[in-house]
Amino acid sequence: MRVGRHVGVVAPTESHARAMLISFISASIKQLQGKVEPHNLNYNRNHTRKRHVNRIRIRSPSRLPEVSYDDVSLCYFVRRFVTPDENDNLPGHLTFLPSLYKHDGNGLLELATLSVAQMAAYNHFGGQKFRHQSYQNYGRALGALRKTIQCEDEVTDDRVLAAVLLLSMMKDIDEVGWGDPSEHAPGLYYLLEKRGVEQFCTSRGFELFLLALLKLQVHCFVHQNNKYADPGGLIELLSVVDPMMRAMSLMTKTMSLRQDLLKCSTNLNRNRESKENLPGSENQEPSYQTDQYILQECFESLEEFDRWDTEAGPYWKDTFDGRSIAALGELATSAAYYDPKTACIIILVRSARLVLLLSILEYYDAIRGACSEAEAWRIGDRAAWENCVPILQQKTRLTIDDMLYCVPFALGDLGPDGSPVSIPPDGAATLVVFQPMRLVTYCAYATPVQRQRSQDILSRMKTGIGVRSAIPWDEQAAQH
Repeated sequence: MRVGRHVGVVAPTESHARAMLISFISASIKQLQGKVEPHNLNYNRNHTRKRHVNRIRIRSPSRLPEVSYDDVSLCYFVRRFVTPDENDNLPGHLTFLPSLYKHDGNGLLELATLSVAQMAAYNHFGGQKFRHQSYQNYGRALGALRKTIQCEDEVTDDRVLAAVLLLSMMKDIDEVGWGDPSEHAPGLYYLLEKRGVEQFCTSRGFELFLLALLKLQVHCFVHQNNKYADPGGLIELLSVVDPMMRAMSLMTKTMSLRQDLLKCSTNLNRNRESKENLPGSENQEPSYQTDQYILQECFESLEEFDRWDTEAGPYWKDTFDGRSIAALGELATSAAYYDPKTACIIILVRSARLVLLLSILEYYDAIRGACSEAEAWRIGDRAAWENCVPILQQKTRLTIDDMLYCVPFALGDLGPDGSPVSIPPDGAATLVVFQPMRLVTYCAYATPVQRQRSQDILSRMKTGIGVRSAIPWDEQAAQH
């Protein structure tokens, strides 16, 4: 199923709108650096003052247009955190934003965009004014959102969902610990469910859905709650007709299976404790049929991931201009180039596989803790488990290898000829894949080298790119 586009209306493309935006304000950063007070952008006072004086002396009679913090932050944000539109139907990150944003507007989307853009500019340039204005616009955007959701006719508009995505993104790029990153999950779920199947009729609607779904899946993993896993059952409904939707379905199914296995592990520990504390409870053996059924589903899902690799290769090549996807463990050995958007999708699908493998291995650890050597092995065959676990651990490390291999392509470090991309939108990719990198640091079965590489990547994402939530899992746990 190819994602459709609007027809019958002549309008600027996302790439043209993006070019207009950047050309309109591309000189703003340099101009602002020469006009604002030094302490605002953390420049050396003497150097900035001399440069400011020099600019005044050589200024031409024709007055330059006034520069605003809004223009600087928008230019920087679009250049770094918005995926360029390649008109290829492959979803990116906020590709649609330049065409939706109204420069003379002051609506919900404009306020939400300015809020995130100004915080991104603050992380890069410094200057408390960026930060202050960001918080102001965030509050105004929340007020505008409350008014908008009261009107049933407006909530399904693309601008509304885009605005909520941007507001939730604010939690990713702002300082760690400011608010709950998942506080917009109910709103995203409501909007996706309300928009229904019609949102898949345009490439913009499909990209919005995918980005919102990723936020919901992070919520499911972190909060161990599947309440917002599949808005309106849309993913399951469309998974039979499109490999991209099938990948989303597998990701959603994985989150559900993880929660089921966690419940089984909790029951195992509870039964062990009751057996130790209550006399005669050894004669009341619980039934583990549910555990067996869930484990069977887990291993069947692993086979589904393998089948997806097989199907996705030709689908990508036929649908997305000759692009390709290799099977598990074959990415690095094939030495293939992946465009940034394909690389991001591979990382996301592999991260779902990693969650599933990790969940099975954690459940195995729970079984070992619940059953002593002298006891019968209640779930499955002990010998079969002992033969299977090394294979699962190997697949876990292969999955991580695939994810790490794709990161340089996702961030634009490598072009088709192996050379760096001149101005890569590395922030766009970072906001899509930093959670999978955090997952690697969480995985106890990752090798020390893999864990160190993921930590280095996260350090670059946090310090160099300005996504403040890109920190290792244990570091965030220590802060709470």
